[in-house]
Parts: sequence; structure tokens; C-alpha cells
Amino acid sequence: MIITIARQCGCGAVRVGRLLAEHYGIPFYTRKNLMEMAEERGVLDEMEAFFDEDPVDELLFSMSSLGENQRLLTEKPLRVLADMIGQENCVVIGRCGNYIFRERKDLVSVFLKGDVKARIAEIKEEQKLSYAEATEFVEHVDDCRVAYHSYYTGLTWGNANDYDVCLDTVRLGVEKTTQAIVSYAEAVL
Repeated sequence: MIITIARQCGCGAVRVGRLLAEHYGIPFYTRKNLMEMAEERGVLDEMEAFFDEDPVDELLFSMSSLGENQRLLTEKPLRVLADMIGQENCVVIGRCGNYIFRERKDLVSVFLKGDVKARIAEIKEEQKLSYAEATEFVEHVDDCRVAYHSYYTGLTWGNANDYDVCLDTVRLGVEKTTQAIVSYAEAVL
């Protein structure tokens, strides 16, 4: 089983991912783990922007959106991540996991969302920022994720049709969100 978690900034996705990995006794991959794996394989330098979820250069994006160029630029990092994970059972945060692993029959793809004011408050507390700084941070991260996901997949980030489960972690809380994902996974796998 592979569980992929896309998320809005401040939704507690890392906590949900850890709980899922603990529940199933499987590895949990975040940006940091994936970058370490890419470095061990000698591919991090050429693909650091992908693994680090860096914002997409708008000029490069517009030039590469012309078909073959975009496919060449985006295909390699997606393939490398798919090869790194293989058929391993795990939980993966971000990195277009819902798209990369869409052919796996044991995929559970999740999108976590929540009220923006609550997400800003979470980031304000977590990162010890002012409300204005936290607001700017949440908006920036979400905007970057929109561009990143579109660049690598051609899909609209957060579109419910591209995920198995979309949950509001602000309303449910981390534990109930985790329970809902486990219930869904057990029902379909």
C-alpha cells in the first residue's frame, strides 16, 4: 500500500503521515527523506528543485509548456521518484505522489485542506511568526504548490477528482483525519 498526501499549508499533514506510517508499520517519506535518498543515488543536484518543491520559474514554465520540452523537463524527476519508491509500502508527503503512483492498484491518494484562518494560526504558532508573516507564508506556500503541481503534472492541485479522499483536517483534527484515511484504505484495499 502507498498513501500519498497532498496538502494545503498548515493542515498537519506531517502529523497525519506519521500516524498512518506508525499504524501500518511502513516508512514515511517527507521532503527531507526523499532528498537524502536522491543524494544517495547521485541525482539530487540535477533535481533539487523537484525534491525541494521549489517554485517554478514562470518564464521557464511558459517556454516549456509547448509540449515536448515540458515533457522532457518534468518526466525525469517523476520517474526517479517512482523508481526510488518502487513497489514499497509507504506514506509519501507531497511531490505529486497522487500523479506519480496513479497506476498502482494499492494507492490511496489524499488531499488535506482546511480553513485558511486556522491554517495561518497553526503556522503562526508552529514557526513563531507574526500573524502577517504567517499569512504571507501560507499564501506563498500554497501558491508555489499550485504552480509546482501544474508544472509537473498538468493537473490542478487540490482538484477532488485527482484524489481518492479529500479531508478537512482543521474540522476533523489530526487523529480523526488519520482514522478516516485508515477506514477508507481498509474499505478499498
